[in-house]
Order: sequence, then structure tokens, then C-alpha cells
Amino acid sequence: MVKTGLCHAYRKAITMLKELRDRFQLDRPLAYVLMTRLWQAASGPITIVLLIRSFDLSEQGVYYGIIGIVGIQAYFELGLLNVLVSQAGHETAAMQKVTVSSDDGACESDPEWLAAAARMRDLIRDSFRWFSGASLFYVVAALVFGWYSLADSEVAWRGPLLALVPIAAISVCLSPGLSILEGAGFRDVIFRFRFLQMTIGSVVMWISLECGLKLWALVLSSSVQALMFMYITFVGQADFFQKFRRIKDRTSNFNWVHQVLPVQWRVALIGASFHFATQFFTVIVLWFHSDADAAPLGMTLSVTTAIQMLALAWVQTQYPVVSLHHGSGEREKAGTIWRRTAIISTLLLIVGFVILTAGVAGVAWLDKNIEDRFLEPWQVAVLGLGCLASHIATVQGYYVLARRANPLLVASLVGSIATAAAVWLGGYYYSTDGVVLGYALAMCLVLAPVHTFAYAQFRRKSEI
Repeated sequence: MVKTGLCHAYRKAITMLKELRDRFQLDRPLAYVLMTRLWQAASGPITIVLLIRSFDLSEQGVYYGIIGIVGIQAYFELGLLNVLVSQAGHETAAMQKVTVSSDDGACESDPEWLAAAARMRDLIRDSFRWFSGASLFYVVAALVFGWYSLADSEVAWRGPLLALVPIAAISVCLSPGLSILEGAGFRDVIFRFRFLQMTIGSVVMWISLECGLKLWALVLSSSVQALMFMYITFVGQADFFQKFRRIKDRTSNFNWVHQVLPVQWRVALIGASFHFATQFFTVIVLWFHSDADAAPLGMTLSVTTAIQMLALAWVQTQYPVVSLHHGSGEREKAGTIWRRTAIISTLLLIVGFVILTAGVAGVAWLDKNIEDRFLEPWQVAVLGLGCLASHIATVQGYYVLARRANPLLVASLVGSIATAAAVWLGGYYYSTDGVVLGYALAMCLVLAPVHTFAYAQFRRKSEI
């Protein structure tokens, strides 16, 4: 009887664990993403402590300013990476529909498989060409922007900036490979790679800061990450790309102008306007006020970004899956997965900001005289409201792209333009207070309502 009871309890426990796994969409790719985000959350305080030990307030402000300057690569990626995930997912679904034997020769002789493979080949070729050109323009723009932004600073920033920008350009150039691999079903590989990239980059940053390299720590950390990009593209997953390059005598109906560009230019406008509205907080305060004023904002944003990325972990891992289901015509299954994803990620974001606000409020009790390195608790809470509104619109945008539909351009632009005006004018007149309040008000009162209305219309039309 005891043995029977134990077996029953064991089976019941296994069943409950499977139900929890299915309910929370726990799989290996998600585990890697969660490990990445948890590492980011755990390593963040260590990095912050080392930054406080290594930099004065002016140097800290320049440090986060350079991060913002390098981050203009979003203007050159133009939102194309998410488009590539969706495109690769649909082409992969087309190849998977073909019933063939395990013999490669039989597979390569199937006309439908060859047609889909030829489209994938052209997608890979054209995306690498696009990003190669974009990376060159990025180098010029980032150096000019950085030189202008930091010209009045007395911190030694020129050498690190000159070294860092070309290294970041390598990552820009090779980034389409990872997106195509992700869309093609290599989620385990890609998310494990990103975990290792984040982990090794953090360790290199810590060692560099402890060695007194100051801003050069950014250069070394980025160098390691660029080398890892090169490894996975030219060594680790080289066979994947070579398989499609070998298909030389087969033309395809793939056309970048007709199949990618209509989505890309819309995503580009949305991405550029959103980046201008949300990713220059530290630079705004740096420009119009001082290095010291920018320091607490930059350090707090490093934590809020980690929270946002942790919440987006579910979205990023399920996005390729949902794209594949839509490519296979399984719309109901895709919708079910996405609704659950949206709920989990949004709740996680809310919990993260509640904990952060409480943590910042408790910093003063530590009696370590570091409260001036962070924003005030009320500012963090207000910032969290803006991030929540932004998250809702982001989740909606991912789903539209998973359908391989045109993004919600007008709604996104209206929200981003309103946010940009509020943030830049608020920062100009009221420094950090203006940036935080402007961001939250515009996101909550303009972007989220307008984008949600457009998204609801899209869903109604798509169901007809």
C-alpha cells in the first residue's frame, strides 16, 4: 500500500510539473533566456558597485553617455532583425511542410523544398548585404554623434570611443545571421549563445574595471562579444549557411523590395522614432545639464532595462514559435500561446518594478552614501508606469510581425512623436524630472491607448 501510494504521489507530482511547464511555457530556449536575464539582474549590482568604485560622477555620466551613443545602431538595424525572424520562420515552415525521406538527396530533389530553400538563400544573402552597408554608415554616424555629444567633457573619452564604435559595427554587420537562425528553429543555439555572450562580457567588464581601465572596459567587453558573433557565424553554424549557398542553379521568387521592404520601412520608422523617444534619456541630461546629473539616471536605467528584458524573455522565445505556427496556418494555436505569453510577461514586469522601487527606497537605510547614484523612489515608480505602457505596445507589435503583416505604423508614430516631444522638452527644461514625467505621461496617455485601438482593429480585420 505504501509503495502504491508513493507511486501515485510521484505520478501526480510529475503531472503537476508538466501542467506548470505548459502553463508557463517553460522550455529549454526560455530557460536560456531566463538565465540570461537573471544573470543580467544578478550581475547588475556587481557592475554598479565596481562602477561606483572606479568612476566619479562625471566619469559615470560619460560611461552611460557612450553606451547611449553606441546604441544608435538601432537606427541602422532599422527594426529589420525582427522582420528577419518572421521571414525565416515562414520559409522554414514551408520547407517543413514537404514530406521527404531523411536522405538529403531526396530532400534536395523536391521542387517545393528547393523553392523554399532558394528563397531562404536569397534572404540570407540580401540581409547580409544590407547590414554590411549599414555597419559602415553606423561607424561614421556614431563617431560624429559621439564627438559632438562629449566635446565639452573633461573625461578622457576619445580613445575608447574611437576603438569601441568599429567593434560595435562588427556586431551590427553579423547580426542578421542570428535572427535568421532563430527564425529557422535554432532557438536553443541562439539563446544559449546570448547567455554565454552576456556572461563572458560581464566578467570581462569586471576584470577590466578592477584593473583600472575605466572606459576601456567597454572596449574589451564589446571585443569579446564581437569575437563570439564571428565564431557562431563562421564556425559554429557555418554549415547552416553553406547549405543554402550551395543551391546555385535555382532561381526563386523572393524579392527584397516586394517582400521585405514594405514591412521594413514601416518597422524602421517605428524603431527610429521609438529609439529617439526612449533611448537618449542620459544623453539629453548630459547635453542640457551635466555629467553628474546624468549619472543617477544612467545607473537606474541599467536596472530598469534588465527588468524590461526579463519580462520580454517570454515574448522573445515564443515569437519564432508563433511565427512558425502562423506560417503553417495554425492561427488558433498561435493566438493561445501569445495570450498566455502576454499575461506572464506583463505580470513579471510589474513585479520587477515594485521590487526595484522598494529597493531604491531602502538604499538610504544602508548608510553607504550611495543614494545619489540612483533616482528617487517616486521617479522609479513613475518610470515603471511608462515602461508598462511601452511593454503593452511592444507585445502587440511582436504579434503583428509574427503574422507577417505590416506593422501598426500610424499608431506607433503618433505615440513615439508625442513621447519624444515630452521627453526632450521635459529634459531641456526640468532635467531628470522632466524626462521621467514626460516619458510616463506620453506613454500612458498617448502610445498605449492609440496603439491598443489600432491593434484591436487589426485583430478584427484579420479574423474576417
